[in-house]
Amino acid sequence: GTDAYHKALIYVLAAAKAGADAVKFQMFNAPTYDNMFCWMDGDEERAVRWCASRMPLDSWGLVQKLANHCDIDLLVSVFEHTTVQWVKALKMPAVKVASRAALTFPYGELDMPHLVSNGMGSVPPHREDTVSLQCEANYPSVRWWDHDLPGFSDHSGTTHRGIDAIENGCSLVEVHFYVDPDDAGPDLPASLSVDALAIICAIRDAQVKL
Repeated sequence: GTDAYHKALIYVLAAAKAGADAVKFQMFNAPTYDNMFCWMDGDEERAVRWCASRMPLDSWGLVQKLANHCDIDLLVSVFEHTTVQWVKALKMPAVKVASRAALTFPYGELDMPHLVSNGMGSVPPHREDTVSLQCEANYPSVRWWDHDLPGFSDHSGTTHRGIDAIENGCSLVEVHFYVDPDDAGPDLPASLSVDALAIICAIRDAQVKL
């Protein structure tokens, strides 16, 4: 709805100001047992929050336009065949495959890189440009990047693990962040403030210059 659209714009601007290369959202259309390819126990309750974040395809296009204007990429995690097609329609540079969807994602439907978290099951790369991200299903997470995979999806709610991963050569680090802590919901303990996100980005920039 309108509220979700305005919040998405705020988060794009915040991510860009912090120095992120991309901003990622979860994208939903009709999150039900029949429509999702990775339904799990407890999703009946989660679907209430998911539905509150729904936007039509044209609104996603406007969010993407702002991201492009800010010189960052818009990425999304998708869980329905309909929204997989939305990713294709928007010609996104890549798609994020959440750990819950890693084993059931329709990989053949999108001809683009897949950024795949492995917290609920590892899958072999489906393309040469697929990036596997070490992930942990616990929120907040406690594991550090262990160099086995090129990417790291960190849900620790601290900067320490992400910084350590970057300094040790990790090529892609994903973190949760919030602008307003009230928007973070149950993920708040696993999320960074915008200032903390900016620290992660500054360390990335410093490492690139070395």
